[in-house]
Amino acid sequence: MTDAPTGTATDVTVSAATVLALLDAGPMASREAVLRTARDGRHKLAATLLSLWAEDGRTLTEAERAELRLHRERVDHYRRIWSRLRTAAPGASLLKGMTIAGLYPPGVLRAAGDLDVVCPGHEDLWNCARQLTATGWDLAAFTVSPARTGDSVPLHLGAEFRSPAPEPSPDPYAVGLFTAEIVTEVHAPAWQLTRPSRSALAACAVALVAERWERPFRSRDLLDLALLLQHLDDTGVRQLRTDLARTGLWPEWREALRAMARMGWRPAVTLPHTRSAAVRARLLRAARATARWSSPVRAPALVAQAGIEGEGGRIAELASDLAHRGIGARRLLGAGLPLFGVPVDDERTDRLLLHDVGRHLVARTPLGSFLLVSGAARREWLDEAAGGGPAVEEAAGGLAAGGPGVSKAAEEPGT
Repeated sequence: MTDAPTGTATDVTVSAATVLALLDAGPMASREAVLRTARDGRHKLAATLLSLWAEDGRTLTEAERAELRLHRERVDHYRRIWSRLRTAAPGASLLKGMTIAGLYPPGVLRAAGDLDVVCPGHEDLWNCARQLTATGWDLAAFTVSPARTGDSVPLHLGAEFRSPAPEPSPDPYAVGLFTAEIVTEVHAPAWQLTRPSRSALAACAVALVAERWERPFRSRDLLDLALLLQHLDDTGVRQLRTDLARTGLWPEWREALRAMARMGWRPAVTLPHTRSAAVRARLLRAARATARWSSPVRAPALVAQAGIEGEGGRIAELASDLAHRGIGARRLLGAGLPLFGVPVDDERTDRLLLHDVGRHLVARTPLGSFLLVSGAARREWLDEAAGGGPAVEEAAGGLAAGGPGVSKAAEEPGT
């Protein structure tokens, strides 16, 4: 068995035949059954299939035309949003989404669930966030994650926004602003890919492979990855290999290529020695997992994270108490764990400031102030953090002069 597929690469096209093959739709499957399967979260290919049928001249039912129209309106809405964000932060870039959709044939849609925007620095993220809040978007989530050696920011930030979509669309519009490309691994720091990126397509390919950390690959992922690899130039291939090695995504890369092989596709890009690299990556993960779960600092926080999603029950609550009261958010951040922001008040600053308010760590930002936690937050913590608000700036001044008050104030560099 060879390390990578050999032979002539398959020229994968976005066609009705390709989509039906991805759906594993037999010749006797009804049109309704095919569409129902295409809508499933394992595929997310309904918009693509409907637009292909329309481009091929097939007659759509009234319900199908309405569904396709909703998809087009959503895509168009995101294009307008991206145009405004790009003006607010010229250095920002799109990840996956519309970048991949640009590889689809004209008139053929790729469903747009959300908009992922990568911001090279904190100021770019704040500028995008201000643009969204000024136009009625609501902040849904805020995260602070440790940076890795060599990253371009001292801390990675994430801000997710929501806005209602018109009826009858069941899903709100969603925009995610991030300073790192890979944020799917909640047990470890975010991953920033090659900077400056010389290939947006390579970054999208790595981010697509990283989705496997969060969920199984969708059939659309295979189509998207095949298209990305077909359009990579030599620079993109080098960046792809560098970032796969940096993130240790070799097992997921090989899994994606095996899934493509089951479709009868030979990818346009194959990389040497990936089997041994995947073995090393798995061994390193096992060692890191053992270290995390044997750490008296990190283990309680990992259990507490289940409380963020309302899971874990009493055990997660106890772990959250231990992590927050006994260990402390600043120490967790220093141990390499991401923290989740819970709104405290609307007090705004012009940049990120991390302040210790008693036993709590509060992030002062241009979006407001947030209590940083590793799990579910208790109301009393929020009250205590909010109550310390007016004293924070005074205490920070006292600290600068050697006085009492806040034990530490970590600030984002002004440059």
